[in-house]
Amino acid sequence: MRILSLPLVITRAIFANFKLEELLFLSFCSKRFNYLIQSIQGHRLKQIKTITYIFSVGKVCISAETLFSLTLSEVNHGITQMGVWKPLHCYSSYIYDKKERDYIIRGVHSCIQKFFGPSILYRVISENVLPTSLENIRSSSLKLPENTKPEELEACFENSPNQINIKLEGHLNGNLCSDSVIYEARNLDVDCFRIRESEILLHFKGEHLRCTNTFLYNPEIVEFLNAWNSDQRSENLKFLAIHSHFDFDKDQILGKVYHKSLNPPEFIKWNIRHGNRENNITTTSGEYLIRESDGEKAYVIITQVSVHLAVYGSTGGHNCFQMFFFFVYNLDSAQLLSEKNKDSAGNLDKSYDGKFNVG
Repeated sequence: MRILSLPLVITRAIFANFKLEELLFLSFCSKRFNYLIQSIQGHRLKQIKTITYIFSVGKVCISAETLFSLTLSEVNHGITQMGVWKPLHCYSSYIYDKKERDYIIRGVHSCIQKFFGPSILYRVISENVLPTSLENIRSSSLKLPENTKPEELEACFENSPNQINIKLEGHLNGNLCSDSVIYEARNLDVDCFRIRESEILLHFKGEHLRCTNTFLYNPEIVEFLNAWNSDQRSENLKFLAIHSHFDFDKDQILGKVYHKSLNPPEFIKWNIRHGNRENNITTTSGEYLIRESDGEKAYVIITQVSVHLAVYGSTGGHNCFQMFFFFVYNLDSAQLLSEKNKDSAGNLDKSYDGKFNVG
């Protein structure tokens, strides 16, 4: 192409007027084009920290805030002139054959990964439709369509089984299998109908779990707390939040669970940040558990409609401490980068969005 024969200063000026979407497609022309774009426009590419795939009925939007945006819309008939997808009048909008959705989205995702590099954090959001299973996804927030089968949901994580954050909402017609990769997520947030939350408590292997709009009873809470005490369950758990439609009886639950009491109770405060919104919750706790195997301690807070468990270590005394946690609502790149930069000891070089203080 003639542009490759132009002086570098002119090529740089031309590329500076291209949007990133245009540079992406230009990079498809040849390896030489791709190398030239990476060399000249590398500073612009490095501004991209997180790329989000938003799946909705009949449409997929791919964006990095205001820096990069593509919209792919499906049609029910085949496309002949340009294969299975082609541009509309707007250069950043394209159509594709409905039957080829997964094939097309995976191909686009592969090109985007090659163009922006492996350090980008990729996440998926879906609204009433199951997303395509993509590689290297670190965070998923899925609003499930009605009557979603567990095996259909599981297939969404086939190519990215080890995710940091998963949020599930909607109708799941059945329970996940006991070895589901969803239970391996570090942070799991579940608000689903037709699912037994006791199965989640039984099989979850991550650090932070929240179950909302549950139908759990006192005996199921007793079973879980006793299992945690005896190190039979959730050895990696750092924080648990349960919100139920049924009334919990604190005295009945704690009467069947080995625990210790504080006199006077200690004030507990935790901050939960969802995107740019932060909720501050302050309460008191007079009860805590001690795990038999390693002496790990956990404050337990039980109200009429909720149960919270916060693990804070095996050190003596009840001094001021912090516990960091967050869920997968509107995660920004700083949160995910903090997770990605954890060292082998689990420490972060940046703080999480939420913290749990006692003292």
